[in-house]
This record gives sequence, C-alpha cells and structure tokens, in this order.
Amino acid sequence: MSSFIKICIVLLTCGNLMAQSRVELQKRKMKLLEEIELSNSVLDQTLAAKNVSVHQLKALKQKVAIRSQLIRTIQKEVTYIKEEIEMSNRQQSILIEDLDSLKSTYTILVQQAYNSSRHFNRLLFLFSSRDFQQAYKRLFYIRQISKYRMHQAAVIAQKNLALEKTIVVLKNQRSIKQNLISDKRLENQLLNQEQAQESVSLATLAEKEKELKKDLKVKRSKRKTIQTEIERIIADELRKVSASASTKAFASTPEAIALSKSFTANKGKLPWPVAKGLVISKFGKQKHPVLSGVVIENNGIEIATESHSTCRAVFNGKVSSVLSMPNGIKVVMVRHGEFISVYSNLSEVYVEKGEEVSTKSPIGIVLTSQHDGSTVVDFQLWKASVKLNPQKWLMKK
Repeated sequence: MSSFIKICIVLLTCGNLMAQSRVELQKRKMKLLEEIELSNSVLDQTLAAKNVSVHQLKALKQKVAIRSQLIRTIQKEVTYIKEEIEMSNRQQSILIEDLDSLKSTYTILVQQAYNSSRHFNRLLFLFSSRDFQQAYKRLFYIRQISKYRMHQAAVIAQKNLALEKTIVVLKNQRSIKQNLISDKRLENQLLNQEQAQESVSLATLAEKEKELKKDLKVKRSKRKTIQTEIERIIADELRKVSASASTKAFASTPEAIALSKSFTANKGKLPWPVAKGLVISKFGKQKHPVLSGVVIENNGIEIATESHSTCRAVFNGKVSSVLSMPNGIKVVMVRHGEFISVYSNLSEVYVEKGEEVSTKSPIGIVLTSQHDGSTVVDFQLWKASVKLNPQKWLMKK
C-alpha cells in the first residue's frame, strides 16, 4: 500500500469521526433552539401579565443559560469544521503533489513513446526475432508498455477527479464555517439583550423586597401544607404495606417488586411529566433569585411549561392519592412499586384514587397563575420515605 493511500485512509477516518461529532453537535443545537423557543413561549405568558415576577426571572435565567450552551455548541462546531478544512487542505496538497509526480512520469513516458516511434519500427522489431518465443516476448513487452501508459493516464484522470471533489468539499466547508460564525455573532447579540433584560427584571424585583418576602411567606405556608399532606400519605402507605416492624418498603408483593425493578431500570430514561418543559428551579437547597441570604429548599423540581399543558404520568403505576387543597391547587400521587411520583400545582385532574395509569397517560392540566401568568408543575419523586432528585431520573434533553 502506497504512503499516499495510507495518508488518505488516515485523513478519511479522522474526517468521518469529526463529521459524526459535528452531527451530534447539530442535533444538540436543534434541541437547544427548541428549548429557547419554549422559553420564549413561557416568557410571553408571564409578560402578558404585565407584572415582573420571580417565575419570569427564573425563566429568563434559564433562557440565558440555554443561550450560553447554544453559543458553546456553535463554537465547538466551528472548531470541528476548522479541523475538517485543515484536513481537506492537507488532502488537497497531497493530491496535488501526487498528481504532479504522476504527470511528470507520464510526460516522460509520452516523450519516450514519441521518440521511439520515430526511430523504432515495431513490426521490424517483431519480425527480426530469432524464433517465435522471442517474438512473443517482444510483443508482450510492447503491450505492457502501452498498457502501463494507459494505466497512468487513468490514474491521473482519477486523481484529477478526486482533486475536483476535494475543492468542492472545501468550498462547502468554508461556507458552513462562515454561516456558523454569523450564527454565533447573532446568538451573542441575543444573549447580551437577554442578560440586559434579566438585569432589568432583577432590579425591578429588588425594589419590591418587602412584597417578595410577604409572597414568599405565603407560598412557603401553602407549600408546607401540601408537603405535610404528601408526607402523611406516604407514611400511611408505608404503614399499610409494612408486614412487620422491620419491613419499611412499598415493594411488599411480587408485582410491586417487579414494578420497582422496572422503574429502577429506567433511571435517566423516564419521560417528562409535560410534553415541553424547562426546569426553572432545581432539587434541594437553592438561593432565592432576588432576596439575598434567602435559601429555598425544593423537595422536587419546578418545570415551566405552556399554558393549558397536560400533565402526564412518568411511568406505569396506580394513583395512590388525589389531593384538593383549599386554594384550589390539586395534587396527584402515583405509586410505582416502592416509588411514588408527585404532580403538584394542577388546575384539573383526570384520574381517581386507585386508578391504574400507564406511561405518558394524562392525569390533569397544569395550573396557570392569574397573578403572573406562569404555568409551572412541581414534580417530586420518592423512594419510600426518601426524596430523590427527579432530574437524575428523567430523560436527558
């Protein structure tokens, strides 16, 4: 195998790997653009309420974070296309060098053939042979020379075609690179605008510190009421299935054990409780986006979505409870063996206690706040009495 072919194989292999990586980046970019589109929809709802709210600020922060990821993804794609261009340039240089060498050799062959035709009579060369065997060898020699010249001409034509294709690929790659650089420039401009909008919203909310603290106190009280009820129901469930003082798990039957195993096997693959959603508040202790020194502890995650969005079960299971709170908020709890998924902040509920549900089956409508126009579902996940981080269980976007 010639060194040229070896180099081409190496370049082709590297090029294919980078092309695959760039395809993955393009898929990631499309998903990020979809998330930005959703965040725009979510923000439009809150802006229609004409009141700058904490939920609006959270959505803005998430949008800025997504936009930053998008810019980083585009930059990675630019880096890959630059490397592809460098490889194409190297391949082009190798082709040109090899082609020049072939043309030089072919020119010498043509010149030799021309000179030979002037001073060399092929028929005389054949007929002057001592015997048939020598004549055959001389004929074979003449044919081999002619065949070699034709082969060289074909190789040159093939290399010329490969060079033309490389030039076309290079032009295309350079065009893609310029488009990506333009996209990145535009995304940076949008990011600056969104960061400015975020700063304005933060400043506006900071002026309402007393009002925010009052609202936070009311919300904490409501959430505490809901959380106390959720924990009471989970404790009741545990007491019902506990066969003895040493047994403290939901998976007390073969069916429940099988369902628990199936649920566990789907960690990181569970569908989202809404078709489209943005996590605007993560699990665990989080700093308040406006109030300095204030920490909020989330037992689940808050997912912002579009108004009138349907909430759906994340896995097969049985509805263990449906709560209707005094403020009109509804909560659905679904048991999956030893796991329980909790869907809070619903305006309507489609299921009843004891009803079997399947993955992605609708269980209700997410409430849209009349105060700030936000549509947010509070999603929690428990394993018996232990709180889990839902983001580790839901499908990655």
